[in-house]
Order: sequence, then structure tokens, then C-alpha cells
Amino acid sequence: MNSPTYAEAGVDVKKAESFVERLKRMSRRAGHDELWKGAGGYAAVYPTGKDQAIAVTTDGVGTKLLLANKLQRYDTIGIDLVAMCANDLICVGAKPTIFLDYFAIGVLEDNAADQIIKGIVDGCDQAGMILAGGETAEMPGLYQPGHFDLAGFALGNVSRSSLITGSGIAPGQTVIGVASSGIHSNGLSLARKVLPDTKECLESLLVPTHIYVQPVVQILNAIGSKIKGIAHITGGGWRNLFRLNETVGFAITNPLPIPPILQQIGKSVAAEEMYKTFNMGMGLSVIVNGTADYVIKVFQDAGFQAQVIGEVTDEAEKLRIGKVDGVKSITLGNS
Repeated sequence: MNSPTYAEAGVDVKKAESFVERLKRMSRRAGHDELWKGAGGYAAVYPTGKDQAIAVTTDGVGTKLLLANKLQRYDTIGIDLVAMCANDLICVGAKPTIFLDYFAIGVLEDNAADQIIKGIVDGCDQAGMILAGGETAEMPGLYQPGHFDLAGFALGNVSRSSLITGSGIAPGQTVIGVASSGIHSNGLSLARKVLPDTKECLESLLVPTHIYVQPVVQILNAIGSKIKGIAHITGGGWRNLFRLNETVGFAITNPLPIPPILQQIGKSVAAEEMYKTFNMGMGLSVIVNGTADYVIKVFQDAGFQAQVIGEVTDEAEKLRIGKVDGVKSITLGNS
């Protein structure tokens, strides 16, 4: 029997990437040349002065909302919403400051709504952000009873000297992996396709996404010039490393442990597809030029597992993953 893929679960990453490229061409107008280029397209960076800029990004929680509905538990997905935006901002070196939410539902239900907003507030507290406002829209003609959607919008500040572009990534530099809390908020459509519909699985999938803002801001303030790239591992899995710099490759020889829920999914999904879809235990990757000891200590002091997982290579657009349970090695390309 063939291993199921993310595309077969209804999410065609390649098609989405093609749409983004078309969107870039369609939306280009006068003023776009003023944008500063940040690493990986994680956030748009617009200058507000000669040396200062704002970074902005937006994201959602995806089909994790369906799992919250099944369990009637809504206190964690607000944290996910903040995490998906705030973790993107730090990838360009920005300090997240302001968050806005958009909550669309058929008919407003106080208990669920209160839990969702509480989760957003908790996420903002973890990220050091202010929940400045948002929009709640009741649309009974569009959303079926009990169904809703969430979107988040985040803003941060960054100076030109602190901007991370990924251009300084070079062979021999160290790749640090920071552990995820589990599946985070990506790949849920494929996970739902292969996992049993049990309370245990649903609760494992609902564990909220880690928010890495505070330790990263501390690291950037202390040794920002040594940080050459930061990748938030979301849709596209470990190929997100290529978003930072397409002229290099990566050799991962000491990967972080794979969380049990992802190990369970891996029993039904091919290893290559797993690394192209899920975070596989690494929610954030930091590329540093020089010693990694300080970076690892800051993450560990903040309660995150972190370790050196490999190095940058000169094999452009090749990601080699070794010492993976049950698999001798995996090689991924940027396609």
C-alpha cells in the first residue's frame, strides 16, 4: 500500500508555493522596492526611517480548529495563533510588539469565544506582545453551527543592523535545533487522515505551539551579529531551511528526538514525506557563526530543549538527515 501524502490529504504545498509566486507578481506596485529583504519571507519589513523598520506578518491555525471542536476545548488554539505569527517575526530579527486577531463564526458562543480569547492573551503574554485589538464577525450564512476561523496579525520592530536576511549563511556554520512541543500547527490534515479518532490522539495534537520569542530576543540582543539565520519549521517541514538561503545545503547528523505523536504518524507515512510535512521534533532552527554554547544555554534556561544538530554545507539545496530512527539517511531537495 502506498504511503499517504500531504497532497492526498488535501494540501498541495507545491500548488500553494506557485500561487505565492503569482501573488508576488500581481501585487507588485510602486513602493515595493522600499521593503527590506528579511530571511525566508517570514515577514514583510517596511522602513520607517533610515535605520528602523516595522516587520508584519499574518497566519492562522488551520485544521487544528476542527480538533478543538471535536474535543470542545478551545483554550490552547489562541496560543497557537500567536505562536504562528510571533515565531515568524523573530526569523527576520524583529522584536514582536503588537497582535491583532480576526475571529469569524456562525453564531457567537460565549464559552468557546472566551476560551479562545484567553488563549490569545496567554500567547501574547508569552511573546511579550500587546493584544491591541481585533475583529469578531458573526456570519451564520457562511459558517455552519459550531464552525469558525481564526487569523492573526503581528507587528514587530527591527533595525537595519539587526535584520536577518540569511545572506550570511555559509558552509561550516553551526545549525542548532530547538525542540517543538509536538505537531504544532502544521500537517494536521495529513495527521487526521492517518491517526485514529481517539481522545488520546486529539489531545496530543492539541498541545499548543511553542513560542520562542523571549529567548531569541535575548540572544539577538547579546550576539545578534553571530546569528546568520532563524527558521520557523512550519508548512513544508525541514525544507523551510532552504527559505533562508538557497545557495547552501545542510547536514543534520544529530537530530532532536521525534515526539511520540509524530512517531505514530510515521508508522503510516514515508520518512521523506514526514520531513517535508512536519517539524519532526524541531520547532525552530538557529544558524550561528561561532560557538553555539551560549545560544543553547539561553534556550535551555528558558525551558526549551536545544542542541547542535548539524552544519551548513556547500551542497546547494540539499538537506541530508542522518541517524534517524529506522532510516539510515534521508536526502531532501528544495522541490
